[in-house]
Amino acid sequence: MKKPGALVPLALLLLLQSGDLVNAGTEDICRLFSNGTVIRDPDSCSQSITCIDHVSHYATCSGSTPFFDKDSAKCVKSLSSSTSSCSISCQGVATHFLADPKSCSGYYYCSDQETALHGTCPQDTHFNSTTQTCTRLNESACTTSSFEYCSIVKDKVSFDNLQGCNKYHECEKGVLKDKTCTSKYYQASTGTCVDKALVACDAHPLPTDVCGKASKPKEDTFVGDAATCRGYFYCAKQKDGTPDPNPSWNQCPQDRFFDETNQKCNYPNLVKCSNDRCDGRTPPFVLSSKAGCRDYLVCSDGVTVTTKSCGNYFFDEDLGSCVQDVKTYSVC
Repeated sequence: MKKPGALVPLALLLLLQSGDLVNAGTEDICRLFSNGTVIRDPDSCSQSITCIDHVSHYATCSGSTPFFDKDSAKCVKSLSSSTSSCSISCQGVATHFLADPKSCSGYYYCSDQETALHGTCPQDTHFNSTTQTCTRLNESACTTSSFEYCSIVKDKVSFDNLQGCNKYHECEKGVLKDKTCTSKYYQASTGTCVDKALVACDAHPLPTDVCGKASKPKEDTFVGDAATCRGYFYCAKQKDGTPDPNPSWNQCPQDRFFDETNQKCNYPNLVKCSNDRCDGRTPPFVLSSKAGCRDYLVCSDGVTVTTKSCGNYFFDEDLGSCVQDVKTYSVC
């Protein structure tokens, strides 16, 4: 009987191994990518990830095509020399095991000088290239390899940049580039720039001089986020008298808009705001900000579906209908 924690012969593992690797990350990388995007697993040179509804679905390359090529999205016999992070060569090391450069538990067995077969050590063990065995974690010096996005994503595939809701990334000739949506937000699920109200955002870009200028900083003040009717930034007073460089963001509860003039969350129809007025509203029909108080918005899941007019009548938000009586609200 094998003693607990004993080393496992790799030749035996090649015969016994089956199934996919388990992603040890705490956050799924597919939260950044649109549906159907295929990338290389950042933790393995032999696995691909297909993103479906922000969830990673793994597939493993094996046999005579043990490497996953991010550009062709296929399993291949070998990778180009430019893919240095996954460079494996069996020249001169036939019948030897080599470490997977992107995985502590992965390895390749060179069945001859041209063919590498991928394998994975059992759970809670790492591959040790010196002893050519899988060893216990407390005997391993291996740490998870870092990665660059452009080593796992093909050129011209857009993906989310978590630094701002209007930002995203693309790789150009293997170099990561920052991109920005003009007057819109980036939607990871579709990989496109869409209306701001369609994106659940907690990283709103800072408006220009949001906390004032050096000559006149805004101190201990709430400022609208310029993207929603509910959101606001808090500009804290700085010891050196400069504008707060990193104001915190928050938003008013449902059916309340941020009122910058009164520095509080207020009833929506008392707040002038030209952003999507369906955001955070529970009524299916809400007043438009258009002058005259005759127009209203049709809302669905906090987003404006369409705008309608009462013609010569006025819109009564309490009744949710057009009425003859003259209606006046601060917003219109």
